[in-house]
Amino acid sequence: MSERQNDMTVFRGFKANYAFFIPYLIFLLGGGFVLVIWNKPEIHLFINNYHSPGFDIFFRYCTLIGLGWLIIPVVLGVSFLRLRYVISSLAAFLLSTIINDTIKQVVGAARPAEYFGEMHQSLYYVPGVEIYHWNSFPSGHSATAFCLFCILALVMRSNIAKFAWFVIALLVAYSRMYLSEHFLIDVYAGSIVGVLSTIICYYTAMKMEWLNKFPAMDKPLLKL
Repeated sequence: MSERQNDMTVFRGFKANYAFFIPYLIFLLGGGFVLVIWNKPEIHLFINNYHSPGFDIFFRYCTLIGLGWLIIPVVLGVSFLRLRYVISSLAAFLLSTIINDTIKQVVGAARPAEYFGEMHQSLYYVPGVEIYHWNSFPSGHSATAFCLFCILALVMRSNIAKFAWFVIALLVAYSRMYLSEHFLIDVYAGSIVGVLSTIICYYTAMKMEWLNKFPAMDKPLLKL
């Protein structure tokens, strides 16, 4: 397949999945604008000022969606559509995790609790949530959520579902800021790691010629 054909395949993929990618691009543009205009402590203090008992409960549990266990229901779900999607999901999750964790260890950035603690600035913390102090950049929960919900958006036909997956991923990312575990720049970068990992692995798996030697790869689990 030529480079031009590859570009057209990706373009058609974006067009077919506009219900996920257009809102995501709006998030990138809006988030990028905010990051340019205000610095990260100002952004975080603004977010930290708005909380309620109901939101405390909601985001305390919403954030759990971004943990690694999410790969299990995603893999099981896509296996009933096409086994090739299983390879895409596992590869994207692995690539996203490796990239994200490597950057975390190299950068070693302070999380909000440590950052504001050094400034003797108090924050509101949701009761019962364990607060971490280091390896803030990028957000692993955000990377995982955007990676796996992007996979679901790519393999499903419903535009409503595609948009819903974006909203859930965004809520997970926001929960990391609401809980004062990450700054906006952390979840912003984490989302990029997750989405790019998914796009690379999905389209690579779809174009792998050697997988065509195994007809089962393009069948759902129930039809094997």
